[in-house]
Amino acid sequence: MAEIYDDRRQETRFATSGEGEVEIDGQRLRGGLLDLSINGLKMARPEGFAAPSGSRFALKLIVPGAEALTAQVVLVRADSTSVGVEFMDMAPRDFGLLTTLIERHVQLRAQALMQG
Repeated sequence: MAEIYDDRRQETRFATSGEGEVEIDGQRLRGGLLDLSINGLKMARPEGFAAPSGSRFALKLIVPGAEALTAQVVLVRADSTSVGVEFMDMAPRDFGLLTTLIERHVQLRAQALMQG
């Protein structure tokens, strides 16, 4: 598996739609995506989410119009409304899907800037 260690704050974040599904202690929880970068994402805090900061767990990223991808993530922050995770381990196929999503967001942002 590929290791991803870049600092998430160095990468552009993009508002996005879709859901993140986490699996913690055999329980699957879903929250709406708020933003996405090459290094991690922020999602609405799923009901019942109770993992401590630093926890590692599996996350499935489900974005309309794209294939779902899976990553091992670490919880970097959680508050009453949102959860922020950093991608840690991801299969090369899934990393390719993630980079395709990011490239799509870059193109959409560039088009919006050119039009506005």
